[in-house]
Amino acid sequence: MKLAHREIVIALREPFVSNNGVTTQVRQRVVELTWRDLRGLGTARGAEPAGLDACAPALAGASPYGLRAALDALPDVGAATRSAVDMALHDLLGKAVGRPLHQLLGLDGLPVPPTALSIGACPDDELVRRGRALAHWPVLKLKLTAQDDGSRAGVLRSVYPGRIRVDGNGSWDLAQALRVAEELHRHDVELLEQPVAPGRPDDLRQVHERSPVPVFADEDCATPEDVLRLRGHVSGVNIKLVTCGGLSEAHRMILLARASGLRTMLGCKVESALGVSAMAQLAPLADHLDLDGPVGLRDDPFTGVRIDEGTLSLPTGPGIGATTLQ
Repeated sequence: MKLAHREIVIALREPFVSNNGVTTQVRQRVVELTWRDLRGLGTARGAEPAGLDACAPALAGASPYGLRAALDALPDVGAATRSAVDMALHDLLGKAVGRPLHQLLGLDGLPVPPTALSIGACPDDELVRRGRALAHWPVLKLKLTAQDDGSRAGVLRSVYPGRIRVDGNGSWDLAQALRVAEELHRHDVELLEQPVAPGRPDDLRQVHERSPVPVFADEDCATPEDVLRLRGHVSGVNIKLVTCGGLSEAHRMILLARASGLRTMLGCKVESALGVSAMAQLAPLADHLDLDGPVGLRDDPFTGVRIDEGTLSLPTGPGIGATTLQ
């Protein structure tokens, strides 16, 4: 098995603003694993070129049928790097047997929840415009910042009748988060994601216990061990490939969360359809989806999962079902 990788840069149609800054383009590594006459694709934002190069010798004699052994043989690399390799291995496995990954996992025929579409931080008049334009989407997720008190959810609710979620990205302290949660409840917000900064489990638990809106962890949930620690601290967890290390770990975290009584959301970065097509293979296991990553891209070089006004159609091709357009 041979590993090659390259960087792609994709522009957004318009800037996306969140508590983490302004995004105008995305850079991500694309991994290609070649085995016999097959090519497996993987990707991740933040995957390190040096880390990918270090993985190549460990994969030299690997087979997609020994996916677990191949992952166990990888050196100690970051989660994003590991995720890109893990994704390419899963893509190869599906292509080797000629089946979509979700079928290999026994998930064919299960319902897939709709995905939310995120609205970045923006002035109220812009929020009104976007809310009206997106009235046909079943779920919208509103990004808030430390300067927000929750009232902007009311601005969106004034023009949008559907389901609203809010992502705080760790914006507030405990007292602020509780006040925001009360305000969000007034506007029928269905869940609040990561209200306090990661690494503050007691504050997160108190918000969870006292908030009238269900609380989900995002930045606090990166590993299976985190899922277990979050029991009793939140109502649910948001799982992302780039932070957990790939499809193998994401699948494990979903099952752990379900067994622990936690609800699950599958998320992504602003990214190509390549990575979102991979996470979509696990979508039938989730309670909520936040897989709108490619929606705002100008020229995505990949196609795969189709997103039509919130409805996901899983790819029918083998593996993760993504193909290169250019």
